[in-house]
Amino acid sequence: MSRQVQDILVVDYDGPQGSIELATCEAATVNRTKSKTRVKTMNRSRRPIAFQTGTEEVSVSLTIVPELTSPEVDWVQAWKADEEFTLVIEKGLNGTREQIQDCQVSDVNDTYNENGEARQEVSVEGLSPVQEP
Repeated sequence: MSRQVQDILVVDYDGPQGSIELATCEAATVNRTKSKTRVKTMNRSRRPIAFQTGTEEVSVSLTIVPELTSPEVDWVQAWKADEEFTLVIEKGLNGTREQIQDCQVSDVNDTYNENGEARQEVSVEGLSPVQEP
């Protein structure tokens, strides 16, 4: 019997511009980081003795296919207005869901190439990731 693996990621936006499943999201990267710092002391071996753990951070990078009229979410407006919103990341259809709460857009970059493709690269910073039951 074969194993099932995740084949899709669904991203939902819930904020001032409405509650929307992002149909124009081409790619998404969720970055979770927690800094680790070595604890250095004045010991004979001159080696760190432990690690200190920093605060958990989460950021999301979205690649959006821009729409000319009535975009799902106006990311430039969200960036200019410092809108706060929640992103919900669903892993697989009817899979586990994670809320990334208190998000704000930190960067919006428009990219174009010789094939006539236009994309918006949106960087989002969130304060607290929460697993849904």
